[in-house]
Amino acid sequence: MSWYVIDAVDRAIERTRTCLIEPFDLWKWVKLAIIAFFIGGSGGGGFNSGGNNYGGSDSDFSSLPSGINEIGNSIQSTLSSFSVSAIIIGAILLIVLFVLLMSIIGSIMDFVFVESLVYNDVHIRGYFKKYLGKGLSLFILRILIGLGVMLIMAIMALISLSLMGVSFSDMSNLESADSNGMLMLLPFMIFIFIAVVLVVAIITGILGSFINMSIPVSMYSDCSIFSGLSRVLGQFRKDWKQIIIYWIGRLILGIAVGIAMAIVGFILAATLLILLGIVDLVLYFVFSAILSDTAVWVLLIPILVVELILFILIMAFIGMPAKVFMKYHMLTFLQQWYPINLPMFDNVHRIADSNMGEWVNEGTIPEQ
Repeated sequence: MSWYVIDAVDRAIERTRTCLIEPFDLWKWVKLAIIAFFIGGSGGGGFNSGGNNYGGSDSDFSSLPSGINEIGNSIQSTLSSFSVSAIIIGAILLIVLFVLLMSIIGSIMDFVFVESLVYNDVHIRGYFKKYLGKGLSLFILRILIGLGVMLIMAIMALISLSLMGVSFSDMSNLESADSNGMLMLLPFMIFIFIAVVLVVAIITGILGSFINMSIPVSMYSDCSIFSGLSRVLGQFRKDWKQIIIYWIGRLILGIAVGIAMAIVGFILAATLLILLGIVDLVLYFVFSAILSDTAVWVLLIPILVVELILFILIMAFIGMPAKVFMKYHMLTFLQQWYPINLPMFDNVHRIADSNMGEWVNEGTIPEQ
């Protein structure tokens, strides 16, 4: 019996090489890196204060011109009118809104990524508009699944604690509880926590695998993402052995690819940081010799921002080929496992020059 997850490796490597190298297109790499950036959910950079000190009554705007002085004092009085709890709640709400926005964009970019790799033709804006509705549906699906997983996690934890004889009163009133008894239960509680996390991770991985397969099914079978997921689950009931081996193979393949990319990324990142650090030190000493401290940082901060953007872009370049390969591997497996005719670029040719031109597969329009 042939295992599709193994058979798909060579074809995925060939498609990745054709997409990224034959021929090499720098702008294409940039666009794919942008798409992979949003899909990977790596937009959670730190929003720190940048080293500024806001010391309340220690702030002094008297040395500034009168107009700026009034603006500074107005901002300071406005900030002081808010309580610490209000500021914290506002910051949390902003973070939640940012995460939701990134999740929505990432869900749409999942479709953009598949379309770009299937046709080997990257168009972010065109594909984004085309799959806006499906992307929002995917976002809703993921929210519902996430809530379901959280509910399962809570139920498992409560059942495990009840079997151990731990009640809500024991958990909520630790001061009156028997300290020795709670200490004896602590190892079991840690074990339960680890077990629940592992189970949730497995469930999330399985559901994520089905969702990733349902995306191209929804795109090229002209159905909703919910219907696509239902069809994938139906195919799983018919041929579950291939999927079980697929999960095992993907885990091994993902670890191997991750280790390889981590080694390459660490070497390049360390080299780049050393070079940028040397440049920054040279610029700092040069500027310090001829400028005041304030002027030095006014010049250095924009340079550091540019260097940070450059570093993020280079790291995105490093990680993007791995994501392209893994996605091609999934698509190649799906072609063999699920009865769908994907219009892959190495099986079709375009008969129109427009971004959304028709594709012909061996003389016929592929079934959508």
